[in-house]
Amino acid sequence: MPKHQWIEKMENIAKRVILWFRDFSERTQSLYLTQTPHTLNNFRFLYVFLLICIPYYLSGQNQEAPETDNNDATGEDKRVSFIAIPLVFYLPETRLGFGGASNLSLHWKNQDRSERPSQFTIGAAYTLNEQLLTYVSYNIYLPGETFWFRGELGYYDYVYQFFGTGQDRAPENANFFSKYPRLKVDALRQIQEDVFFGLSYRFDDYQITSIDDPEGIFGDVANLNGGITSGLGVAGVVDTRDIINYPRKGMLFELSVLGNNEAIGADFEYVSVNTSFSKYIPIRNNVLALNFNSTNIFGEAPFYELAQFGGGKRSRGYIEGEYRADHSFAFQAEYRLRFQKLKRFGAVVFASIGQVFDDTEELGFENALPAFGGGIRYLLSVEQNLNLRADAGFGINGLQFYVTFAEAF
Repeated sequence: MPKHQWIEKMENIAKRVILWFRDFSERTQSLYLTQTPHTLNNFRFLYVFLLICIPYYLSGQNQEAPETDNNDATGEDKRVSFIAIPLVFYLPETRLGFGGASNLSLHWKNQDRSERPSQFTIGAAYTLNEQLLTYVSYNIYLPGETFWFRGELGYYDYVYQFFGTGQDRAPENANFFSKYPRLKVDALRQIQEDVFFGLSYRFDDYQITSIDDPEGIFGDVANLNGGITSGLGVAGVVDTRDIINYPRKGMLFELSVLGNNEAIGADFEYVSVNTSFSKYIPIRNNVLALNFNSTNIFGEAPFYELAQFGGGKRSRGYIEGEYRADHSFAFQAEYRLRFQKLKRFGAVVFASIGQVFDDTEELGFENALPAFGGGIRYLLSVEQNLNLRADAGFGINGLQFYVTFAEAF
């Protein structure tokens, strides 16, 4: 079949699928409106996925997807790559969200092309949960990768779900509404190849504006008005990934230890230790990705800064913060496939297991939180290896859906 006929056939199929989902959405609108905030529709995430990826697919037929052994995603002659895209996403914590984002990736004029590119991202989004997210994030590598500066500046007007603390999850959730500016800064020096170490700082001025808790889930939880968290400490990174957005080999290890205390403006005194280790193993044209992550809190942190379990990056199948405690950890495994005939499309299957706990006596398989699921991928940017992903995750409390950008880890 000639290529133009094949494209036309795919376009007709795509239109039919979108019309079917649109008709389904309209006929079941009353059902959506009667759902509780954490109960999601089985098809809307696919509808959103198709709305985003099909226009890119139809307009990008002449662009070839990168070969699996190509470690330079930006091309031989280009030092600068820019992408601006509309944001449409669907998460358990936000429902449908929309906005825009742009990403600039570059090598400096006197920087070797084999080194990591610097990246700058600007984004803003609004969700059907009446949440506002605005942020600027950056990763700046100086020539020779002698120094690495990374961080985020943002402002968030957000609604969080709360199911209680510890291993006992309330059957229904409360909601707390918050507004806060956020500042993250890491200044890292390369101490040997692919190994970085330096200072880290985090600041949130957290204001809880209201609480919706008809079931009294908060009980005697303290610090319901919010407060300032200001943490200063150290961070270390070992990064041997071949590509940042879609690694096919290598590893990424990150460790940070931050202390919050009054001397640096915090309203609370506690120490947080965060660890993440990811390993990427090529298997023919596919990738096996493994991850371990943990958060450990020592001291008197407010409830919204406790170690959280779940979310679109950690243990898909659970709402972010569905479980909160002093300590959390999770193991994740994901097998990533890229189709050879439809080079922009791919799929994944994943599984995870983890736990939250306040005391080591609570550790055990009887308190484990397993999850599994799968998803589809669409390559939005060939130059930056940036995927749109749609995932469905099953946890012990039900099914959750995610439509967003970039891989989970």
